[in-house]
Amino acid sequence: MSEDFKFEDSFEEVDTTKKKKKKNKIRNNKTIALTLVIILSLLIGIGVFIGSNAIFNKDKKKEKTPTTIQLDLKNENVDILYQYVTYGTRNQRNDKFIKNKEVTLKDFTNEEKLYYALQFAQVEDFVFTKKYNDKNQKIYSISKLKIDDYMKRFFGNQVTYTTDTEITYPFSFRINGQNVGTLKYSKTIKGYETVFDGFQDDITTKDIVEPYYAKLYQAEQKLDNTILLTEKIIYTTLEEENGLYNLTIYKDYEKTNVIEQLTGLTLEQLKNNPVKIENYLTNAGTIQYKFDINISTYYFASSKIIN
Repeated sequence: MSEDFKFEDSFEEVDTTKKKKKKNKIRNNKTIALTLVIILSLLIGIGVFIGSNAIFNKDKKKEKTPTTIQLDLKNENVDILYQYVTYGTRNQRNDKFIKNKEVTLKDFTNEEKLYYALQFAQVEDFVFTKKYNDKNQKIYSISKLKIDDYMKRFFGNQVTYTTDTEITYPFSFRINGQNVGTLKYSKTIKGYETVFDGFQDDITTKDIVEPYYAKLYQAEQKLDNTILLTEKIIYTTLEEENGLYNLTIYKDYEKTNVIEQLTGLTLEQLKNNPVKIENYLTNAGTIQYKFDINISTYYFASSKIIN
């Protein structure tokens, strides 16, 4: 045996080998653990991405789903509905929706219900009863069923009214050269006896400055099929002082919110530069009309002054 060989040297080599194996095992375990962590992180990341992407895409789809459909202001049906609420005898618009902040069916008087319903009346609705009043004037009749139909056309099927109201009404047509009829209910004929006794021209001349100016601004149909019409409106006062005029444009019916004041205007200036609501659309008042649907027919549901 060689003198250089020692037992300690043999044990040292074995220990070193064991230590190397142990270190490699630890290193391998760490590598495996790190790999697992990376894989797990990737899987979690992919899961979060897919989940988030699905949620965001779902939200985007929700955002892209329109809640209303814009309608053409020149659409015939839109025009008809707007005429419903801007109707007035003798071409003078009734101020029911202009001066009241909110209006629903319960806010109409019996006379007002008849007023809006009779806008649909036609000359053929009135039948001569072959009777005359004490002034030898012909008595015509319009059936209650016809009035019921016109009531429902404007207010919907839920409308109710009483027949104890007598009303004098200027119609858009003439009977025997007269267009002003007085309607009074008769149980005998189950309708309104009507005598035409008077004539009123439609107002064709306009004031230099009208008390208000309005314009249909927007029409939209909601997902529940209701229709909303948005109207822009301004109000005015005109005061004369020493041959000159002061014109004030307001946003509200009460005339507390001034949009513009013009002073020292001549009559010629007023004539040559008429008030145009198009110049005030941004600051004008806004009225919104809602129409509900009954099968295929739209009727007035409510109005609201929204600013």
